[in-house]
Amino acid sequence: MLRSIYLSATNMIVQRAKVDVISNNIANTDTTGYKNDKLVSRSFSDMLLSRLDDPAVLRTAERVGSLNTGVHVDELITDFSQGAMEETGEKANLAINGENAFFVVSTPAGDRYTRDGSFHINAEGYLVTSSGNLVQGENGSSVQINAAGFSVDGQGNVLVNGKNVAKLKLVGFSDTAALRKAGDNLFYNYGGATVASATGYSVRQGYLEVSNTDIAAQVIDMMSASRSYETSQRVVKMLDESLGKAVNEVGRV
Repeated sequence: MLRSIYLSATNMIVQRAKVDVISNNIANTDTTGYKNDKLVSRSFSDMLLSRLDDPAVLRTAERVGSLNTGVHVDELITDFSQGAMEETGEKANLAINGENAFFVVSTPAGDRYTRDGSFHINAEGYLVTSSGNLVQGENGSSVQINAAGFSVDGQGNVLVNGKNVAKLKLVGFSDTAALRKAGDNLFYNYGGATVASATGYSVRQGYLEVSNTDIAAQVIDMMSASRSYETSQRVVKMLDESLGKAVNEVGRV
């Protein structure tokens, strides 16, 4: 009975974590360049049970079978699939068409990577993110424009009056699963994946990439996780009541 309570409790913990992840996805539906997360759960390793030194069996160690000890959160997977393009008409708004390509920005914690191209030009003429982080150029320096009438071509070249003044630094990774979210819609290379110049991409000026979250799918997943949580909760309550009755009966004896 106690084991059943533990099994149900582990499922409740996992489903609560899933609800938190799904809620965050839904909350970021309107976040530019947001990439959807999915929580993956896994069963704990089974244990083999044996009856030891039982005189009722011919062998001293009779295998009873395997025992499962519940489930746990295994990992959080980020979906880097392409989001839809939304036209804004703003010259500093840039979107990347191509999944394995990221803008590089300078932060106090070092280089970070983002798909959020809702940039603007600051007072010093530099291209910056909505948080004020400097957008990097291909040569490692910040992109300084100092002009209202500029354009960005498909390869990320920044043109002012037809003259190439900079090129945006866009990188790709040997394994995007190595990226982790760092807040402010930024990623960092947690797993040490190889970083190289991005290929197979195009930059679109005057557009933004919207979140790749599928609201309908998230709502369905939320309902499924909530029902699984409630079912385990009812099981725990029922077993707890049964255990309490058993304890009271033993006490009367």
